[in-house]
Amino acid sequence: MYIRRKENRYTVRILGMLFFCLFFLASCEKKEEKTENWAGLQLTFTEENQYAEEFVIEQYEGGFRRITIKGTDYLVVPNGKEIPEQLPKDVTVIRQPAEKIYMASSSAMSFFQELGSLSRVGYTSTGAGDWSDTEIAGLVRDDTITFVGKYNAPDYEWLLQEGCGLIVENTMILHDPGTKEKLEQLGFPVMIERSSYEKHPMGRMEWIRVYGCILGMEEKAEHWFQEKNSAYQDLIGKKKGREQRVAYFSFSPNGYVNIQAPSGYMAEMIRIAGGTYAFTAADLGVDPEDSSSLHLSTEQFYAVAKDADILIYNGAIYGAYESITAMVKEKPLMKEFSAVKSGKVYYTKDNLFQKPTGVTELLEELTRILSEEEGTDMKYLIRMAE
Repeated sequence: MYIRRKENRYTVRILGMLFFCLFFLASCEKKEEKTENWAGLQLTFTEENQYAEEFVIEQYEGGFRRITIKGTDYLVVPNGKEIPEQLPKDVTVIRQPAEKIYMASSSAMSFFQELGSLSRVGYTSTGAGDWSDTEIAGLVRDDTITFVGKYNAPDYEWLLQEGCGLIVENTMILHDPGTKEKLEQLGFPVMIERSSYEKHPMGRMEWIRVYGCILGMEEKAEHWFQEKNSAYQDLIGKKKGREQRVAYFSFSPNGYVNIQAPSGYMAEMIRIAGGTYAFTAADLGVDPEDSSSLHLSTEQFYAVAKDADILIYNGAIYGAYESITAMVKEKPLMKEFSAVKSGKVYYTKDNLFQKPTGVTELLEELTRILSEEEGTDMKYLIRMAE
């Protein structure tokens, strides 16, 4: 009797385990079906980003690519392929080959330049005189790339007549939703890129994968990025600069001081170079995860940054001051700042914003500044004259 009861207990346990395994496998199958199929397409591979958090790229059978940018889906459709019938209506379709692109995000242009595909760009929202890169400025000047108006006031008729294949905007367009809505009503695919929202500086550079995907140049984009990442790894392995507090800012016409959030890419670059970003989330009373720009009163800025060792003025927005004297004349309170007294004031030009592909060079210059070895060949960070 004892042996029979023991065998019964084992039988019950085995049956229970089999039931659990069958249930688990059934659950996995349902989960696989849900995650591996989208719009009637079979998922083949999900690319894993090394630094970027603002986009995800998924590969599907037939050469289709799904790019998800902060919850918004874009389907890249290979040349000659039909749009899937089951595609949700809120998905933006980008057809290959993507040509005659309207670049309303000037910072994205450098990715096309690195991929050797400026010929795929037909239009821009930035005039020739506002480009820091001489090659791009020349293309706009001779109308190889046509200026068709600002991002919020493009020449709709021109774009329609010429057959624009894609419009690349930055998040500024969200402040003028009517423009985006009209562009979409006219049938233009509009992609809003968010490379400037990446918290890690290399995350910005990783956006070349997005453009490589759209242009059908994924291998070239991957090769370029890995080369830059290798250079970045070599750079951070070297001796860091002397730890100093650095404030990165600009003055706005409405009287506020614009700064980058403590979790932004510039703040992270300062930390990677061995310095300390002058502004902390605790000081500002903001979400530590928020990477957007912030506006401070002059008093708030003074309280936090007056003792900073180094000041870097962001001249990409409203232009830079010619000298420390000119800045102090306009903003007398600045004469009390430690960095102003020591002359450790630098400024950036348009190329800092328009050239996200120059992260490794910028990081090297930051390290040199913190080590007080900047020299005279600085490309992104220029010492402000007395």
